[in-house]
Amino acid sequence: MCFSNSTISEISKVAQSNNLNIEFSSSLKHNLSNVNIFNKFKINSKLIHNYFPAPKNPFVLNLASKNNEIRELSIKHCISNIELSAKNKINFYAAHAGFCIDPELNSLGEFIQLKKGFVRSEHLGIFIESLNKILRVAESLKVNFYIENNVISNQNFSKNGNINSFLCCDAEEINYIFKKVKNDYFGLLLDTAHLKVSSSTLNLNPIEEVNKILYHIGAIHHSDNNGKIDSNDPLDKNYWFLKFKKKFDTWSHIIEVKNLTLKQINEQVRIIS
Repeated sequence: MCFSNSTISEISKVAQSNNLNIEFSSSLKHNLSNVNIFNKFKINSKLIHNYFPAPKNPFVLNLASKNNEIRELSIKHCISNIELSAKNKINFYAAHAGFCIDPELNSLGEFIQLKKGFVRSEHLGIFIESLNKILRVAESLKVNFYIENNVISNQNFSKNGNINSFLCCDAEEINYIFKKVKNDYFGLLLDTAHLKVSSSTLNLNPIEEVNKILYHIGAIHHSDNNGKIDSNDPLDKNYWFLKFKKKFDTWSHIIEVKNLTLKQINEQVRIIS
């Protein structure tokens, strides 16, 4: 996210020459050499997130899909990344919570029109079943598996008749998942920007929401926004999540801010530190 449209090779060179820890994420396009470069990446810490490494035949990762092919591809991708994490001695891998619909590839981050109804409880059940399959592998390899809270923008909510088709946007549903899925290797990657937008859309208090899910958190994605759009803006000294700084030592922290210079990256690290 921080390095714009740079290639994985370019990112690796900058990171290693400046001692930066890197989360390899969804924005990196498919390339057969990506995994090899990742394996050779020598630095204090590296992470795999969600859709990396991008497959040759793209799809939207959805662990709650009713489409068997999409769901099985999603489960297989997560298990493969848990195995890759174990190989690289990485202690967690995180993927996005599921959807009650199957979004088109080019619709992610944009307005997603609901074309038909869905039964939320059915997708929650599918999601839980997928999580348990993945966690059996995660536990055997001693790699934590985290889910990331989804973001529901006002556009995707109000223009669809105040219907939320994304799972785990609020504390109530996140807690429901953790009540149903009991595993010591299961946790939450809290995206603070997602929570800020979702809380605004659903008329919730983000501070109260964090307090309700505090003890599920294993890692944090940090960025900011105006509460309306997940825009991956920089942090500043008024960053709302600094209220929880007493807990920071217990979590892993990832800066997910768009298009930063090396100087700006160091400034973002300083704010978190």
